Amino acid sequence: MFVRLLKGPQPSNILLIILFSVLLWLKLFWTHDFESQKYFAPFLSTGSIYINGQTFLSSIILFSLIIFEAFYMVRLNFKYIFIDKRTFFPAMVYILWMTLMIGNSYFNATVIANLFILIAFEDILKTDIKKLNINALFRTGILLGLATFFYWPVILILIPFWLITIILHGLNWRGISTQILGAIVPWMFVTTYYFLSGQNEVWMELWQKLSISHELPLGKDMMSIRLYILIFLLISAMLYHFTHVIDKKIIVRKYYSGLFWFLVTITAAVLIIPSAGQAGVTLAAIPATIFLSNQYLVTKNNFFPEVNFSLLTAAAILWIVLY
Repeated sequence: MFVRLLKGPQPSNILLIILFSVLLWLKLFWTHDFESQKYFAPFLSTGSIYINGQTFLSSIILFSLIIFEAFYMVRLNFKYIFIDKRTFFPAMVYILWMTLMIGNSYFNATVIANLFILIAFEDILKTDIKKLNINALFRTGILLGLATFFYWPVILILIPFWLITIILHGLNWRGISTQILGAIVPWMFVTTYYFLSGQNEVWMELWQKLSISHELPLGKDMMSIRLYILIFLLISAMLYHFTHVIDKKIIVRKYYSGLFWFLVTITAAVLIIPSAGQAGVTLAAIPATIFLSNQYLVTKNNFFPEVNFSLLTAAAILWIVLY
């Protein structure tokens, strides 16, 4: 029922998605203090992006950013046709995924980092299949470098971006080195600023933040249950993708190959890097949204998409109620 209601291209679905999202977050606008969500920004103190004493306004800003990213995903699908339907449905999937990640220590930071990653991802897709766009690759590096100011494991996203470049254009060391150079540029400016201003102690603070240790993301607590649900839904979507990928155009298959390595990199980072924590799962919202939406919208079986999407929706609602 929910999938059939929202999968159409009617503009009214935009209003439905936003209205449902507002109702979903209604409790958080007044009760949730996002200052408790620490920023993993090397050069930003805790709460420096937080609007002091304005819980409602802080929540509205964060919510608006998630809504913007959700419809940015829709825009990418309209432009590059990951899913063989013109629909606003991926926005709903993205919002539900992000809602389930509320409560992570670095949720705010990863929401901001996701915006940089989305823009960088579009730059990668902009590159002409017949010609390597060095300027676009340099911009992707800069954007990922900026994203690391908020959540440093983002730098690993360079790996799937390299793989996407290789998938689209073949092995090209010029393109890979350009992305690395772009990622270094923001840090060069920051390093120069702190060196000239004599604030060398910031590097010790940075090292302390990088060495923070966290438990593995999966456990037996309530917060881990939502991750088990997301993993189950994502595995289901991945199995559907691999059994139906032959139906896609060749260029779209290449896009999906890049998204697959995107997920693999994030999974490895969350499991291997102690300081990454559960917040790394927030970054997975980008490829996960496409894989989940593809399964829910393209499959000819109406039962499983409805059940899976209902499970995702119910989990998000229950998480907000209990959190």
